[in-house]
Amino acid sequence: MNAGANLEPSARVSTSRQSAWRVERWWQLGAVFSIAGISGWYYFVHNLPSANNHRTFVIWLGSIGTILAVLAAALSIRKRLAYQGVGKLSSWMSAHIYIGIVAAFAIFYHSRLRSGGALTAFLLASFWLTVASGVLGWWLSRKIPPLLTAMEENPAILEQLETARDESIAGMLELAAGASSDFRAHVTQRLVKDTVSWGRMLRFYKRRSTLAQELPAYQLEYEPVLVQLRDHEQRAFLRAVEYALRANKMNAEIFLQRILRGWLTLHMASTVAMFGLTAVHIGSVLYY
Repeated sequence: MNAGANLEPSARVSTSRQSAWRVERWWQLGAVFSIAGISGWYYFVHNLPSANNHRTFVIWLGSIGTILAVLAAALSIRKRLAYQGVGKLSSWMSAHIYIGIVAAFAIFYHSRLRSGGALTAFLLASFWLTVASGVLGWWLSRKIPPLLTAMEENPAILEQLETARDESIAGMLELAAGASSDFRAHVTQRLVKDTVSWGRMLRFYKRRSTLAQELPAYQLEYEPVLVQLRDHEQRAFLRAVEYALRANKMNAEIFLQRILRGWLTLHMASTVAMFGLTAVHIGSVLYY
């Protein structure tokens, strides 16, 4: 009975992962066939002698690319509602990514990387910045959340992490305030620097470790300091050491979350600029 109960949750997780994998593969196949179709269409029309056919085709490509870009942007908004009963986040994310990739190919064939003027140059720059930031975001979304999950004992948002870090630093300094000069010197000259040490932050990233896993080795580094302190200060100093490492770990998590927020800000800003310039570009083409 217990064995069956233990196996059931594992089966549910496996089914969910297989379903997400299957959905992504369908989107990948759809993107491959769409890109192949657009590419074949482009090279066929490109070799035709009629300039009018070519111009009409280029306009069609631009229209298709714009429509797909708008759809990808709409799906980006929709996927943020995935936890409110309108589908899985992974499914909406796959739709957003692969429709955006097809849009990028359509716009590439439409423009052929030629800028006819300042407006077109800025439009292409904003478009490829949107594509590049989207690819970067896809990579970050695959790497950073699993890393944070492995490191954190309790999931927390950025503001909560900053509060926990500040409280750890304040606790460390409070312990040093009423202690001996040797105690204060080790805190201000070593532990405070450790709270922002990139080497220790990289250790958390590399090992995907938690505070409890790193603390024993970190305390061992300060054993020579303990013998220099009075007996009643040794336990307080070990507590200060724990505060320092906790603050460093909070900084490690804060840095990753700021990367995610910074990427999203860049992607959204470039997307807004792209659609604004696209509207001006379409208006100028229709006018002239």
